[in-house]
Amino acid sequence: MLHSRGYDTLDNAKTDLKGQIDAAAGRARARYITVVDGQDITYVNKEADALAYIAAGNPADATPYPWVKAEAEARGIAYVAAAQVIKNTADGWRPIGVAIEKERIKGKNDVDATTTVEDALSARNASVTVLDAV
Repeated sequence: MLHSRGYDTLDNAKTDLKGQIDAAAGRARARYITVVDGQDITYVNKEADALAYIAAGNPADATPYPWVKAEAEARGIAYVAAAQVIKNTADGWRPIGVAIEKERIKGKNDVDATTTVEDALSARNASVTVLDAV
């Protein structure tokens, strides 16, 4: 039965199917955020910089906050507006990112809990269906 699905062992099937869940999570993320090398750290740095700028009371000199300063200059808006844009973007992404990550982890755990390739495929299919709908 394992060979009919293209897998020589249940462990190999699980490894492949969990990779497919990771790929589906990546596709889900790509519908909302830019997924190029280094962009994730850019988002983290921008949010941290914006939060620090806001916490500092939105100072007129944004030099210590290079991400806020760059965003404001690129958009032609005030520093305070740029910091708010960055914060609002991060706040809007957070629940989506959490939902994707929750299903990614759940799906992989569900695959790990199976004892047959057919059950592993079913668990994979259920998770990918959820991720495709995000």
